[in-house]
Amino acid sequence: MSEKGNKILYLALSFLLAVMFWMYVDNVLDNTIQKSFSGVPIEFIGADDTLPNKNLMLTEGADTTLDLTISGPRMAVSGMEKSDIRIQVNVNDINAVGTYTRSWTPLFPDNISESSISVEKQSRANITFQVGTLYSKQVPVSVNVTGKVADGYIYAAGRMVAEPSVLTLSGREEDVDEVDSARIVVDLTDANSTLQREFEYELLDADGNPVENNKIRISDRRVMVTAPVYIVKDLELTVRFKESPGSREADTQWKLEYDAITVAGEPANLENVYELLLGEIDLSSLLSDTEIPLEINLPAGCVNVSGYTTSKLSVRFRNLETKTFTATNISAVGNSENQVFNKMTSTVDVVLRGPAEELETVVPEDIRVVVDITEYVSNGTYSAPAIVLVDGHDQVGAIGTCTVAFKITS
Repeated sequence: MSEKGNKILYLALSFLLAVMFWMYVDNVLDNTIQKSFSGVPIEFIGADDTLPNKNLMLTEGADTTLDLTISGPRMAVSGMEKSDIRIQVNVNDINAVGTYTRSWTPLFPDNISESSISVEKQSRANITFQVGTLYSKQVPVSVNVTGKVADGYIYAAGRMVAEPSVLTLSGREEDVDEVDSARIVVDLTDANSTLQREFEYELLDADGNPVENNKIRISDRRVMVTAPVYIVKDLELTVRFKESPGSREADTQWKLEYDAITVAGEPANLENVYELLLGEIDLSSLLSDTEIPLEINLPAGCVNVSGYTTSKLSVRFRNLETKTFTATNISAVGNSENQVFNKMTSTVDVVLRGPAEELETVVPEDIRVVVDITEYVSNGTYSAPAIVLVDGHDQVGAIGTCTVAFKITS
């Protein structure tokens, strides 16, 4: 190795030995220093959980601080900050209102041995504080919505949810009673979807002025707000008809009082919805021209923007007449080989409807009354609805209902 290289190596080894020697002197030979700290806050262990569970709280002394001077190894103490020191007072065993004086315990960072640190001076040997009764009350949470949502959308204010909707405040009575409510402001400018997230709130007094008091304990620090923003869509209202001879849709004039409705809802709920079916109408059950109120049932999760909840259906029959006949041909279907159908009703008055010219050609012998007894498996006496068939007349059919009494035997 060259002479220059030897010199560099010698200097490096000398520096390393010097550092090692300094560390040895500083630690092994107990080279200590002192450092002072002022305004170290006091931690009251149990003040945030144990005392409130006993309906108690710290009323005085909670903001007490301590000045102290510590000594210890230079390497440990020189870099220590006030935030590295914790002063604790245990109040877990307090069960009643009163004034208390307690000793305090210092805590230092985990990487520093407490046995190597000593407290040389302190501004007070004990901490005095007062414990009083914890006062609580509930205040409502109000949500103020600002801004205009995007075109084609609507804010469904009636479905806005704030959770929790009330907050529980605890503390000194004079502090808590200063608060009347909590307010959240939500901006929905150009929103095109439902907003759901947590918000911070502002405490207000009875006059609506902000209240700032860090001595008040509050049950929740944030509130989950769901502000529904729905897409607006027009849906056609329609009905479906059940037809039979003498009761064809082609022979009617029908109209809905409202044939469309405007609704609002989540886009996913309305994506493939273009009409609302109000119901199926059996035309044979309508004995004459009539009006039927039909309820409008919205898709799940939707809001009725139009406001009306029913639409009246008007039905008028065209070029049809009605005539009453007495039918005697009463039979059954659906009976097993071991069942015997015995009719107890011998005649049935039925009302037929159809074009006048064809209705005039119907005779009682063309009419059959048939009852299905498939569900009647036991012997006994029954009364059941029957269907009326008019043979040879495709445009004529029965209207209304027909009931037959019968007996089943083996």
